[in-house]
Amino acid sequence: MLLNLQNPLTRLSRVRRRWLIARSRIFDRNWYLAEYPEIGVTGLDPIMHYLLSGADRGYRPHLLFDPAWYKNARGPRQRDQNPLIDYINYGAREGIDPSPYFATAFYRKAAGGTGAMSPLGHFVAHGLRRGLAPTPLFDRAWYLKNNPDVRRAGFDPFLHFVASGAKDGRSPGPLFDSAWYRLRNADVRDEGMEPLHHYLAIGARERRDPSRFFDTDFYVAAYSGQGVARETALAFYAEHGRDTWHSTHPVLPPPASPSAYFEELPWQRSMPAPGAIEAPFRLLIVDVGEAAGRKTAELKQLLTMLFTLPGLDVYCVTNAAMESIPGVAILDLSRPDLALFDRRVVLERVLRAMRFLDPKGLVCEAACAALPLARTCADIGLPYHNLMEARPLAAADWAELLARRAAYRPSRRMTISVIVPNYNHAGYLDERLASILEQRLRPDEIIFLDDGSGDGSLEIARAWQARSPIHFAILANATNSGSPLKQWAKGIESAAEDLVWIAESDDSSCPRFLERMAAAFVDPDIAVAYCDSEVIGTDGEILSSTYRFYTDSLSETKWLAGYVETGPREIAEALAIKNTIPNVSAVLFRRDALNESLNAAENFRYCGDWAIYVACLRKGKIAFCPRALNKHRRPPGSLTQEGERDAQGVREAISIKLSIFADALCDARVIWLSLAQTVFEYEIRSKSAGRERPAFTKNKDLADCVEKLRSFLNEQEHQFPQDKSEIAAYLRGVVAQSASLRATDHQSFVNSVLRELKTIAVRG
Repeated sequence: MLLNLQNPLTRLSRVRRRWLIARSRIFDRNWYLAEYPEIGVTGLDPIMHYLLSGADRGYRPHLLFDPAWYKNARGPRQRDQNPLIDYINYGAREGIDPSPYFATAFYRKAAGGTGAMSPLGHFVAHGLRRGLAPTPLFDRAWYLKNNPDVRRAGFDPFLHFVASGAKDGRSPGPLFDSAWYRLRNADVRDEGMEPLHHYLAIGARERRDPSRFFDTDFYVAAYSGQGVARETALAFYAEHGRDTWHSTHPVLPPPASPSAYFEELPWQRSMPAPGAIEAPFRLLIVDVGEAAGRKTAELKQLLTMLFTLPGLDVYCVTNAAMESIPGVAILDLSRPDLALFDRRVVLERVLRAMRFLDPKGLVCEAACAALPLARTCADIGLPYHNLMEARPLAAADWAELLARRAAYRPSRRMTISVIVPNYNHAGYLDERLASILEQRLRPDEIIFLDDGSGDGSLEIARAWQARSPIHFAILANATNSGSPLKQWAKGIESAAEDLVWIAESDDSSCPRFLERMAAAFVDPDIAVAYCDSEVIGTDGEILSSTYRFYTDSLSETKWLAGYVETGPREIAEALAIKNTIPNVSAVLFRRDALNESLNAAENFRYCGDWAIYVACLRKGKIAFCPRALNKHRRPPGSLTQEGERDAQGVREAISIKLSIFADALCDARVIWLSLAQTVFEYEIRSKSAGRERPAFTKNKDLADCVEKLRSFLNEQEHQFPQDKSEIAAYLRGVVAQSASLRATDHQSFVNSVLRELKTIAVRG
């Protein structure tokens, strides 16, 4: 390509402007040549090329200088046609951000000033070496922890995020959930936009939230007196808000809030009376932190109003952030952090005080307002409990008190077997086995099942066996069995302990997984306990911080908090429609219930885990923890639940559902939603696989299943509803979460599923 060197610029002007750019330290020659390789053909100096034609074409002189973003922010105030020259001479002094990922005011404060240099130039020359991040939304330590491939490669985390991580959908920190944002916003997903870039440029202004924990409307209203705008609310909270305001959402606690501690408790739900309207079973108020002292009057008025409401029990608990309570923990090492809340200890029998486990309880978190809050509670007669008061008590004090008042004896610790089924996952075994042995509640045995691996898995397992502090058995097949469920059955048959954890070999877990899950089994009726999961990619990168993108179509509130539910109700509300426990590694089973349920999955290839969950819940209750204590590894691009896959998978799913329907656990509404989910899974997999196959009711391999469904519907007189609005609304919800469909195709896809359902309902 030939360039016109007869530019209106005088030679002196060009030299001066080139010198100005070079001195700024912003222009990255190597990056510019790599980004625009055609420049090498011209033989021109990269800066001169940028001055003569690159700037006019919108070329970027540096990864962190976005001309389009800068021009939009600068508007009519731009004084030089070249955006970089304008930034160096004017924009930097005026505080204009050079890109969405560079917050000028924040960086100046973080760097302690930039002297005569522009903020971006200072970051390139000094800030990067100092490990500074130029935006409050990026957390270097968090990014490295949650993206081990970046850590192993030795990349600078911030530059990696801007160069490729943002495009890949990786989150910059705990406050912005890129995967959640992409799944919530079909236009972002369809157009391949960078989630954070879209949020900062458009999304915040359009009332889109950055994560499930941050309600922008709520936060802006809370700070209405301080001029916090919607576009800057998240950055303001990241920089200032965490010191003075604990909540970013009217219902959910923010990440790492002490109030989140209460979400992990096994709250009980009572069965409602027939015809009753279900409402939230408790209310959580998160109060102002350091500002609480200034709001004592409002707090007193609020508490007085709540305390006088009929039928509402109000209790106030402060300082709930302390994760371990010395003394109590020593009494029962199997549940160190929940020992104080053990329902069999029942401290209210001892002190008649700690009654916040009441499902009607109101929890108020006001850690910095202890004295005013205590006085307020005293004035209105409100029970007030400070958990920090437990801290000075030694184990002996608690032992004496419990023995004297409640004849308490430490309960027997339930023992745990870990089964690790493996086939050719050598690359993940070190991480998997380390995560098991690093559990704060150590299991009692590990049973490693190798199904004929040929990648060196056995050698890795034997190395871990040699240094394992607990019993570590290896059961190896000479050839592959072709059935994961057969491996499960072999492991369960060998397990000797009370509880069983099937820890799949390519997954990982947080150190507190067993501790949290085992705590639920103090209730002898619990058969299954499980938690939420992070979804990670092949290199450990986070694809989603939660599986709620899959369960929200059933309920946007059910999985927000921990719960304990009866088996039949959990089956009817959730598992009858789809497998709401996506990964067995997130589950802890009572061994007896699991052992008795294996026959339910006999001959299953795809949906055996689902069949086992249903069978277990016919024998007991289920407990859920909303924290993502499990890491489920999936290939990138496969975030949608596979559930009902090929024809065999669909047949297995229908078999499970018909067995549930036969137990009369579901009403007509649930049955039609369940069938809608089945048809949706079949049709969406046809599209995502890019293959042509007959519609659900036209597939000969499914003809007998369709006939069984039709016969059941006819026998029960479940006609296709004339008002199909609820089914259509449900389908729109699940379709919106699918990455396989463009937003413009959603309604036509919903209509096609409705037609298939109507065909199933036609009497033969």
